[in-house]
Amino acid sequence: MLAKWIILGSIVLAVVLSSTPVMVADEVADMGAKVPDYVAVPHLAYNWMIVVYFFLGGLGAGAFLLSVAADFWKQELKPVAKIAAIIAPLAVGIGLLFLVAELGRPERFWRLLLTFNHTSAISWGVWFLNIFFFLSVIHAWLSLKGKESKFVACAGVPFAILVGTYTGVLLSQSLGRAFWHSAFVPVLFLNSGLLSGIAATAMLSTARQSVELSTKLAKVIGWLVIVELGLIVVELFALLNGGAESVEIAKALLAGEFGFLFLGVEIVLGAVIPLAILFRRKVHFAALAVASALVLIGIFTMRYVIVIGGQVIN
Repeated sequence: MLAKWIILGSIVLAVVLSSTPVMVADEVADMGAKVPDYVAVPHLAYNWMIVVYFFLGGLGAGAFLLSVAADFWKQELKPVAKIAAIIAPLAVGIGLLFLVAELGRPERFWRLLLTFNHTSAISWGVWFLNIFFFLSVIHAWLSLKGKESKFVACAGVPFAILVGTYTGVLLSQSLGRAFWHSAFVPVLFLNSGLLSGIAATAMLSTARQSVELSTKLAKVIGWLVIVELGLIVVELFALLNGGAESVEIAKALLAGEFGFLFLGVEIVLGAVIPLAILFRRKVHFAALAVASALVLIGIFTMRYVIVIGGQVIN
């Protein structure tokens, strides 16, 4: 299991580091006489650690929803309920560590816990996240003990949905970011969170799956990937038919500085190739693991493109 996460993390980190469209010192020096007195570099209010936090928060919410569904609704998915329950608090907990690290001073995080601003999406989100984390820990502990609590599960479901959605709401409320001003961003983040939670569970539990279960999980993941692609197409259509700034964003995604990440990694590597695997008549655990890993790379890239691209694309 650890090896799979190390490989996946290495690939994602390589993609991020090799594709960040921010000018570094060496590049500025190489410009020689062309360098003006100052170089304007976009200030990133949300950096790569926030991308990881968004990604893991959504993944944890998706894993929790899968675990609840497997326990109380889809009994054929029961074999993956426990691993999904464990993944949920682990993902959210690690995501919170990235959030605290990004703040620079951990004591600032405690201020968020001790204060509440009903007009702030960040304040709402922190409370949603912490309540969900608490419930997911209880759910995971009960699952490890071989027990179930419908009360804990039912209480956690709305908070899982809120955690999966609020990051998109947070972005959509940010001023001056045309890329984020869309009603589809929260829906896209919720779907990608559910998708990443199921994909992570499938990848980390494949050794204990039958071909029948692997095939069922593959179909669920496949249909969610199709929904994801549909939302992306709608968002692109809205950008191309928006104002001048929106059109420039669409051009940057399709043929500009984010073209490789968006088309090559997010769409082709993270969606098209997995679909070719996921909709086979029978999907064995090895194929499902590969497809799930590619889907996770695609979802992380999607969040990176939206969060970072929304700040640097002019």
